Amino acid sequence: MAGQANPFSWRGLGAGFRGASAPAAGGFVFGIAFGLLADQVGLALSTAVLMSMLVYSGTAQFVSLQAWGDPIPLAAICGAILATNARYVLLGASVRPWFHGVGRLKTYASLFLLSEGNWAPALRERLEGRPDAAYMLGCGLAMYASWVSATALGHALGQLIPDPRAFGIDFVLLAFFTVVAAGVWRGRRDIAPLVAAVAVALAVGRLAPGHWYILAGGLAGSLVAALKVDRDA
Repeated sequence: MAGQANPFSWRGLGAGFRGASAPAAGGFVFGIAFGLLADQVGLALSTAVLMSMLVYSGTAQFVSLQAWGDPIPLAAICGAILATNARYVLLGASVRPWFHGVGRLKTYASLFLLSEGNWAPALRERLEGRPDAAYMLGCGLAMYASWVSATALGHALGQLIPDPRAFGIDFVLLAFFTVVAAGVWRGRRDIAPLVAAVAVALAVGRLAPGHWYILAGGLAGSLVAALKVDRDA
């Protein structure tokens, strides 16, 4: 029935929490990397943990560290974060049908914890016919706890590793998103959107400063995917 609300249950919440083991483990490694680099730029432990709790966006936080200085370039950091996090508009739109009939508090709590790490398994659950919207919140809670605790641990370890980049810590971001992309790969139908996203991102990255290539690539891939759906329908 079109007007029927989607379920949002404790069972779905628990299933999401248990189902987040793989992305939460990846996020834990990612969080340690952020904690290490936060220590390297001089952030206090409390500041790094508070940033992870309130911002809760690994890419935006890494971008902030790259621009960090004295004085802090607030305008540059805010612009970079806006460009980096604009992709959440697309992610939020994609899960909107799943929260039909779900109360605002539950919906906004789920959206606060929205990331690629819980969006991908939640989308897979929905495509497989399990519409309990609490799954995404449960998965997000597991990843949130992993991310915040890993930030604290990474910061504490910062004094033991003089140069994290020498150990390939800065490669964690690319590895994390590669795993997420592999988890939602559907085969040949995803080739055209992927090629479009990569091509546009590379072009914008060369022509425009900052991190706008992320938004441009995401929009290009989404547009191509939408056109393919309309054509196939």
